[in-house]
Formats: sequence, C-alpha cells, structure tokens
Amino acid sequence: MIHDDETQVREMLTRAADDLPTGGPEAAALVTAGERTVRRRRRLAVAATAVVTAVALLGVTALLGVRQSPTPADRTWPPTVAPTAFDPARQLFRLTWLPADLPERSLSTAADRQTIGAARHTPFEGTQARRLVGSVAVTVGARGVDFFTDQLTRDNRNAGKLRSGPTPWPTPPGSPVEPVQGHPAFLHTSPDGKETVLSWRYAPDAWVTITAVTVDRPAEVLRRVAEGMVWERQPVRVPFQPVALPSDARLHQTRMRWRDGRWDTVTLDYRLPGSSAAGADLTVGLERGDRPDDPTGVVHGRPAWTFVQHDGPGTWSVGGVPGCAGCRAMVGTGSPAGSAALGGQDGARDLAAALRPVADHDDESTWRPL
Repeated sequence: MIHDDETQVREMLTRAADDLPTGGPEAAALVTAGERTVRRRRRLAVAATAVVTAVALLGVTALLGVRQSPTPADRTWPPTVAPTAFDPARQLFRLTWLPADLPERSLSTAADRQTIGAARHTPFEGTQARRLVGSVAVTVGARGVDFFTDQLTRDNRNAGKLRSGPTPWPTPPGSPVEPVQGHPAFLHTSPDGKETVLSWRYAPDAWVTITAVTVDRPAEVLRRVAEGMVWERQPVRVPFQPVALPSDARLHQTRMRWRDGRWDTVTLDYRLPGSSAAGADLTVGLERGDRPDDPTGVVHGRPAWTFVQHDGPGTWSVGGVPGCAGCRAMVGTGSPAGSAALGGQDGARDLAAALRPVADHDDESTWRPL
C-alpha cells in the first residue's frame, strides 16, 4: 500500500472521523492511529515484496535464469498456429517444478525445437566419464517437427531391432490419458520400461513431449512437470560479452547447462549462408572446470587446447579467462567454411582469447540478452 493508496486511505479515515457521533473516539486520534497502520502496512508490503522477489529469483535461477516482465505479445503465447521455425534467441516457456533429485539443469533453443531438462549423472570409478542415472526433458516442437519417428527408433533399438519404414502412428505412441492444458494427451512406455513419454499437441501439427528416463513413478512426475509448464517467451541471456563474428553468421542454437547450483557451460552455435554442415559452422562459449589433459599450447600468454581435423573443423579452448577463474573460452568450427570465415586457426585462437564474461557472471540478472 503506497502512494495513491495511502492518500486514499487517509482521506477515508478523515471522512469517517467527521461522520462519527459526538462522544465517540477523538477524530484526530483516530486519524493518527490510521496513519500508523498505513505506515506499518507499507513497511510490511515493501518487505514482503522483497522476500517474494528474492524467492522468485532463486527459483527461476535454479530452473533457467532470471525472468523479465513479458510483453503483451509474449502473453499471447502459445499460438493457435505454431510457427515452422522458432527464434533461437527467445525462450518459449519455463517450468515451475522439476524433480529435486535431478539437480543438473539444461536449456537448448533451436529453430525446430526447444528443450528444458533436468538430469543426474554419477562418475565412473577412476575416470572423468559420467553416466546418466535419471533425467526429465520437456521439448516443444515447431510446426511439422516429428518427435515420434525418433521414439520408434529408440524403442526398436532398446528392443534390439532396427527401425524400418515410416512411423506407424498417426497420433503419438501410447494410451490416451487425462488432457494436458486442455489438449488430448498420450502416455507411452518403452519396451524396456526405462523411458516414459507424455505427449500432447499444443497447436495443429505441433507437439510437446516430456520424457522421463529411469525415474520413479514416471507418470506422476511427468504430470506434475506438465502442470507447472508456463508458456512465456523471454530473451535468451548469456554470461559473456559479444564478440566480433562474421556479419552473415546467424544464430542457430543456444545450449546451456547448470551444475551445483550455477552455470557450467554456455555455447552459441551459428550457421553461415548456404551451409551444408550437419550442425553449426561456428560455436562460441564459456565453460567451467579444469581439463584433465595438459595444454597443447599458449595463446596470448594463456594455456590453450587445440584439436583440428585436417586443417579444417576444430576446437580451440583458452584458459585463464579474465574475470572468470577456472573458466575456458571456447571457439569451434564445424565446417571448412566456418574455419575460413574466422581466418583459419589464428583467427579462431584470437577469437577464443578475446571472449570475456559479463561483470558478475554468477548473477544471472546481469547476463546480456541475445
């Protein structure tokens, strides 16, 4: 209760005091007491707002970054007609709940699909490798994206068979279950029982799937995740400053991962006009953690790791990132065209060495929008 609300309450108290019969409470005392109440409520309101804001930021940061106020256009989402391609620089939805025993978080935004995931890995004894022990992933597809051929392929692979021919399902695999967000839904379990998928069509020829792998009571978990799905477009934000890329490079996909309650890896994939690369022509990003192998060289006085295939596609990582202890800046090329666009290996190394984090990269409210 602030500003205009406070003025209105004070005027109401004064008018009420004027209308009191004689012999009642003193008017001035009543107004003074009312003012004290207003000031007390104002302080409580400000404190409550601060607490709610802090809790919201903590919760959203754990799930995928700080939310910004949606614009009117964003509030109309989801569309009744899905686009054939998404903008990778816009996150389309958020989740209000994911299982606490799956602490690793991930976000991927691409033109054909966007995914928010949660997972848990355990290390193989005596190695740097890790194995997946449980995961949940929510994926939204653009119009015309076929999730279910992939599902059939996985089912057959898990059953020791090879898939042949098109998917036989005119609707998602599985049995009809209670609708999700007002749309008919289907629940499917793989032949080996490890994978459970909840699917529904959010717009004509456009689907959402939520997949649980090696999760207890998967149907309950998937339903709770679905109920906490909020359609709300937001700019994708990253913890590093912009770098000079070829002017005709276009953002193809963003990929982010959180571990131990903080960001772990953030990469941006770019495509060049006329590209025939299976993935990205160019990749830039930051990652945390020490590499187990020794540096292969030095770039601008900083340790560097280089892997190049036939003087073409390769990856360049440069450690000692200023302002981000333990971080490495990464540049990758997925095609000869990508390598040439950066000026070869020297250009790729220089670009990796130029990458810098934002001032307070662990505070996601300071990340820059793409």
